[in-house]
Parts: sequence; structure tokens; C-alpha cells
Amino acid sequence: MNRRLVRPTRCRPNVSLPGSQLLAGRYFLESRLGRGAMGQVYLARDKKFDTRMVAVKTVRQDILSSDDLQEGEAIARFEREAQAAASIQHPNTVSVTDFGETSEGIFYLVMEYVEGETLHRLLRREGTLPVKRAVRLLRQIADGVDAAHDLNILHRDLKPANIFIMQKGKGGDGFVKVGDFGLAKIVNQTVTDASSNATPSSRGIIGTPEFMSPEQMQPEMGVDTRADLYALGTIAYLMLGGKTPFTGDLMQLVMQKIMHTPAPLSTIRSDIPTDVERVIMHALEIDPKKRPASVAIWMSELEEAAEDVDESKKAGVSRLVVLAPVNSEVYVNDERKGSVGSSGRVV
Repeated sequence: MNRRLVRPTRCRPNVSLPGSQLLAGRYFLESRLGRGAMGQVYLARDKKFDTRMVAVKTVRQDILSSDDLQEGEAIARFEREAQAAASIQHPNTVSVTDFGETSEGIFYLVMEYVEGETLHRLLRREGTLPVKRAVRLLRQIADGVDAAHDLNILHRDLKPANIFIMQKGKGGDGFVKVGDFGLAKIVNQTVTDASSNATPSSRGIIGTPEFMSPEQMQPEMGVDTRADLYALGTIAYLMLGGKTPFTGDLMQLVMQKIMHTPAPLSTIRSDIPTDVERVIMHALEIDPKKRPASVAIWMSELEEAAEDVDESKKAGVSRLVVLAPVNSEVYVNDERKGSVGSSGRVV
């Protein structure tokens, strides 16, 4: 995919995109899927391949017409990041298939449509995950991220909301895909590339604060693949512990991440194996030089640490509360656990 975008005029019409509208003469917008920091997201049918459904992201006009950037700089970044995202070809990444600008001045990205749910929704529903299930999901996430790193592409905004779990039959999780590579740089128009002549003070923060690395909180610092590794460690912490390592507003998160290491995972979930905790906490070191050298190395260490985990034992955080009459029988997942005795306990 190799295309150049037309330099935008200073003002763009406020174009709305209702359902069933044809975008760029090719994509029938059938319904709106949602709204993100970048703009609207639509489910569309590709006219060129009539049965193929795609997701179309439109870019908010203010993102590409910032007074803080030289004319055309935001558009150049959009083109550069879209090209980079399209170059990632891996089963565990959401493919970018097209991008451009319509005659009405709407900039858009086209990507494969993933049927399923986000990791964010899964965790909201289930809270915490068993160690081995979490590690299986993390393996696929790590493979997608590592493929991008092999191309010198950083994600910069890894979080459960842009990790998609495809639909599967009864039992088990479906295939995992990571989306939105590079889009954080498009959205954060006040941030310039490291190769530009901008001063550190003019650079902004890229990412979602809860999942960002300490160095991303300090725009004057350089960022490499270990920033994405920190985000993966945060996601792993959330999957197993039910909460992110730090919470609060932006300034609170900045101070916490720069000055403190997270509380050990075992303080919020007592059944976490020591070796699993050690590997996850290793990814959350404040100094990126103290983290594993790559996502691939970290993931291999995590799999090794979780290999002998016995999840048939009672989880340390699990507590069953039963309110039932005396002599009532208690079943959990169709397995009889006993009956309620005169003391109110299950016997």
C-alpha cells in the first residue's frame, strides 16, 4: 500500500456519516460501532468485495488541523502511521487494508472487522482470570506486539480496549488480535516525532495513563519497545489481580509511576505463584533498562513460570457465601459441594 494524501485546506466541512452512506466510492457504512479518541468507528461493506465487512475509522477534523503543527505536518503523520500499521502482517494483529481522504475532506482508516469482544469487556464481566488462561491470551497478544517490534513499530497505547478476542464455540477463548498500532501518535497531535526539531517541552503524552510506562509520562525521555512491555505487564497485572497497579487522575498517575513500583500482585491475590508474580513485576520496573530486553523474552519467562501452576487448588481470593435454609444442598458448576448444616456452614 503506497499512497500520498492531498494537503488539506485550512477548514473542513462538518460532514456527518449516517448509516448506509458510501464512503470514498467504495465503503457502504451500515452502522456505527462506536466512538474513540480518534473519531467515529463504522461497520461497513466493501463494495469491491461485496460480502466482506470492514471497520472504518474516521479521523476527527480537529486532530488534523491543529494550530500547534506546521501546515501538513499532522497529515504527514497520519499517512506515515497508517502506512506503518498497514505493513504489519500477523495473525494476531488487526490488519489495516486502506486509508485515505474523501472528496469531502474526511480522513479514514479501513481495517478488518473482528467479530467478538474486547479484553476490556471480558475482564469487566469476569473480573480476574485463572493464571493459565491469562497466559494463553497474553501469548497471542505478545506475538502480535512482537511482530510490530520486528518492524520497529511501537504500539504506544496497549490496553484491553484495543485487544480483540474473536468469537468461538462453547468453551475456551477465540483467536486474539491487537488493534490500533500507531494510532496514538495520530490522535496526539501535539506530539512530534523524535526526528523532528521540536523541543522536549513541545512534546505531549501519548497513550492511556493507566497503562503507560513511566518514560511515556516524561515526554523528554525516549521511548522504545520496553514501553509496550510495561503496558503488557500492566495488562497481565489487571487480568490476574482485577485492578491496574496504579489509579487516580493524570497527575497522580504520573507521580506514582515515576516514583513508585507497584504493590506486589500477591497483595491483592494470594494464590498467585511466586515465579509468575516475579515475571510480571519485572515488566513493571520504573527504569526501562531493568525490564526484560524484549516482549518475546518476557513472554517466554512468563510461560515457563506458569507451566507447573496447579489451578485445581482453591484460589486464595475465592470465597463462597451461601444464603440458604438448613439442609439445603449446595452445587457449584453442577458439582455438589455439600449441604447447609445447623451452624449455617456447608458440610
